[in-house]
Amino acid sequence: MKIRVANKEDFADQFGRKKIGAIYFTQSITGAICTQPCYFSEETDLSTFKELYTRNQIYVPVGLFDDVEVVEELTN
Repeated sequence: MKIRVANKEDFADQFGRKKIGAIYFTQSITGAICTQPCYFSEETDLSTFKELYTRNQIYVPVGLFDDVEVVEELTN
């Protein structure tokens, strides 16, 4: 699974409503990504979440409409 650093739109819609059920992964201080998925919910500790988000330590799966990086282009 490919992941990327989360952004505001991953957890709130254009009206500021929380996207309950959004999946995310956290990164530890050592830089390791926790493979246990987390789900954004009403029970999410927002203080800890905001701290990790501010430090770019929240990751989400790459989606269909995300920009992609072309690693190698195939030619015929």
